[in-house]
Amino acid sequence: MLLRIIHETKLSYTSPVAETVFEVRMAPPTDEDQTNLGYRLRTTPQAAVTSYRDGMGNRVDLFNVTKPYRELVILATSYVRTHRRPGLQRLEGLAHLGQAEVGIDAIELLQPSPLVDESAILNQFVASLPRPAEASSAVGFIEALMAAVGDRLKFESKITKVRTPVSEALELGRGVCQDFAHLFIAACRGLGVPARYVSGYVNHPGEIATHAWCQFWGGDHIGWVDVDPTTRNFVANDHVAIAFGRDYSDVPPNRGLWKGRAEETIAVTVTVESVDRVPVEWNEWSLPARAGMSQSQRMGHMSQSQRMGRAPYPNQRSYGTGLHQQQGEQQ
Repeated sequence: MLLRIIHETKLSYTSPVAETVFEVRMAPPTDEDQTNLGYRLRTTPQAAVTSYRDGMGNRVDLFNVTKPYRELVILATSYVRTHRRPGLQRLEGLAHLGQAEVGIDAIELLQPSPLVDESAILNQFVASLPRPAEASSAVGFIEALMAAVGDRLKFESKITKVRTPVSEALELGRGVCQDFAHLFIAACRGLGVPARYVSGYVNHPGEIATHAWCQFWGGDHIGWVDVDPTTRNFVANDHVAIAFGRDYSDVPPNRGLWKGRAEETIAVTVTVESVDRVPVEWNEWSLPARAGMSQSQRMGHMSQSQRMGRAPYPNQRSYGTGLHQQQGEQQ
């Protein structure tokens, strides 16, 4: 499947802000399951972009905007061909998960993390789950975990936030795909199966934002296998991965700091669509048409008291105050 992805993030401010430091994780990697045929990032105001790899190997694009502005637009466009290895077929013949020796790269993914935290309610949930050795097969075990997560959480938007830990989502009994992924990861880790968070996109009707799912470790001969706890399915070619981490806190699509005295509003627009080919004009550095960018996700206003800040810099200008954390996209 060849997919075109257009991801626009618009940050608006009630007064001029400046001295922005911003990083985005929006570039799909090329691996065994997908091939990135092209990726571009443009910002308004224009800014020079520096790319690097984070500790999990994900590409991060970093830029600064020093001059005052009232609106920042980040537009990422990608063409990705998906050729995902079928998870069910890869697990055929595997009796139990969590039996093989865990590689050094996966040891950390058995431990709690900032948003997949330890709690009494989580321990009770894990205690109620079937053990890997009790399942008839590895596939049956994973399907049972997805069913348990889906039975415990009800999908409901605007109930949780980007920094909601899994313990709080479990107390609420509601959440979005980010929370479903965190709970599935917590269940796997609690039962001795390494699991990690996947940030990405999905080509589903009505999907208006970035998506989140999981990977669990099937052993050296199988590797990482993708599952989507929100839909209770093994992941197919309609999913495009962007970044991998312990939980959402490692892989937010956008994260930054800004300086000023203002209220901030974030609007996110994501379009994922199947296409026949990569257009010829793509090689001439012209953007694809944006006619399909009509769906948006607005995350409201954030008052100054809600932000994390630092003391003002010496000799700062009148438009500035402290350094504030930019809002994030919930998945």
